[in-house]
Amino acid sequence: MGYASSEYSAPLASKLICESKLKMPASSTEHRLIDLLKLLGVAGLYALLSALTLTYLAGDSLVNIIWPPSGLAMAVMLVGERRYAWSIFLGAFLFNAAVMGKPPVMSAGLATAAALEALLGSWLITRSGRFNFNFLPLRELLRLVVLAGFVGVSAGALIGTITLYLSGFTTADTYLQTLLHWWMGDVLGIILLTPLILVWRLPPRHWLQPKHALEVILVLGLTFLLGQIVFLGWFHDFAGPYAKGFFMFLFVALAAVRLGTHGVLTVLLMVAVQGDMGALQNVGYFANDLGNTHLVNYWLYMVTLSIVGITLATYIAAEKQDKETLREQEEFFRMITENIDDLIAVLDLEGRRLYNSPSYDKLFGDAIILQHSNSFAEVHPDDREHVKQVFRETVQSGIGQRIEFRFVLPDGNIRDMESRGGVIKNSEGMPLLVVVVSHDITERKQLEEKTRNLAFYDILTQLPNRRMLDDRLSQAMAASKRSGKYGALLFLDLDNFKPLNDQHGHDVGDRLLIEVARRITSCVREVDTVARFGGDEFVVMLSPLHTNKGESTQQAEIVAEKIRVSLAEPYLIKIRGEGNIEKVIEHHCTSSIGVVLFINHEASQEEIVKWADMAMYRAKEDGRNRIRFHH
Repeated sequence: MGYASSEYSAPLASKLICESKLKMPASSTEHRLIDLLKLLGVAGLYALLSALTLTYLAGDSLVNIIWPPSGLAMAVMLVGERRYAWSIFLGAFLFNAAVMGKPPVMSAGLATAAALEALLGSWLITRSGRFNFNFLPLRELLRLVVLAGFVGVSAGALIGTITLYLSGFTTADTYLQTLLHWWMGDVLGIILLTPLILVWRLPPRHWLQPKHALEVILVLGLTFLLGQIVFLGWFHDFAGPYAKGFFMFLFVALAAVRLGTHGVLTVLLMVAVQGDMGALQNVGYFANDLGNTHLVNYWLYMVTLSIVGITLATYIAAEKQDKETLREQEEFFRMITENIDDLIAVLDLEGRRLYNSPSYDKLFGDAIILQHSNSFAEVHPDDREHVKQVFRETVQSGIGQRIEFRFVLPDGNIRDMESRGGVIKNSEGMPLLVVVVSHDITERKQLEEKTRNLAFYDILTQLPNRRMLDDRLSQAMAASKRSGKYGALLFLDLDNFKPLNDQHGHDVGDRLLIEVARRITSCVREVDTVARFGGDEFVVMLSPLHTNKGESTQQAEIVAEKIRVSLAEPYLIKIRGEGNIEKVIEHHCTSSIGVVLFINHEASQEEIVKWADMAMYRAKEDGRNRIRFHH
């Protein structure tokens, strides 16, 4: 927004009220009072932050190049509910009317711009699923910057500057510049403040630990000092020629590595304030930027610094999370294996058994492996030669090795085993015996497969899920770059699915979705991918197609039409009615299909899916049970 909140009393009051609710039940009147306090608290916070920005960060231009209230508004909308749009409207209206002294009509227009901007941005971010406040994975940051920042802000900037124009505060000659500065100010406000609020909802408790506190103070203190030198001209006679802006990238990187996302966001806000104040005072790195570029250079610098810093911190956080997840999985698997009774066998150098531990009885029952028998007899035929080779290498080198193989039990069942062999020192140092410790890892293997299925496949339909679709789409785009052939993405949504769920329940709806998955799969090739996107939405990826776009379009249309016709056929579903009597119901459920072609890396994966989704919505708007291409 264009004119320049830290109010703690409302959140504190809300917290105290919430704690009191644990002690006594709250009436509906108390609930309404709490909600009202929250709404008013957000409004006051927005107005206060606007006033602070106007006082300390605003220049002489009509709009400010950084507008933190837009970031506050976006964070509130993401954390809370969309009804807080009224709080943003009220806060912006109070600021413009009471603080700025603007006419009521103009204040209402500017408040509408602020509320609509936050409402649109939050809707764009959350419409395709939940938003990760820690920006993991990294594409969540891209969603915030692009959808809420670059796109969502546009609506608010347009309405706000039109209000200014109609009110006579800007002219036709300066309108485009005012529009651009409004947009830039709100974008930077969202990039800086929204992540800060979202991440700091859960403070880093380890910062208070003695071994971390000193590091936090040191990094933040040095960064603050450097910011004062670079942006506000401290020690100019000593550091003037060397106070370059790129030094700040090093300290932002340091904050990202040592202090994580919390630290880098704190540093970025501090740098933004220092840089803006220096520019307004005509000192430091941006001393001439206000007159020369109207702070455009400052804006580009802060956007770049912010994206680089948050990206680096998020990447490091993701790496730590991946390592922690891996460590937890390894610990989990270790606990499983340690609770399984090990099989211990002593073999001679020819592989004949000299000793079996009692644990063999549990696995092989009455068909206990006899001593002096061939120890490779129970190994699966496909693994036998490999096991023998590893055994010979162990004997020759004297170094134990780990190996996985399959056991065939007397009843024909197959168990996955993991073995480690160790060689025993006669007095001359020559191999004498081999001790093999084995344990059953069948459950671990099954768990790994189950974990893989949960991660990459939809539980209901057993189709690939979004994660696997992303991976296969990435592979298809890479293959398209090599082959020069097009691919196609089909986004499908069932047209008449909800009534079935409402009338007969989710169990019947699930059976229909399973049948839909089967029908779609039967319409495509084995090399194609059919994925369940969520709910009653499915995605089909056709790749490779043809090097000619027209041929590829025709191929995609043929498959889409085949799917459309197949899904439009009646569904016969068995249900149990009154008296537990089984009957068959007939349900008609068509589909709307959006299609987009892709080749090479001309568009991102997110854009391809978004375009297919948009084409699908056009198919619905045109009457449903239709196919529409994105052009």
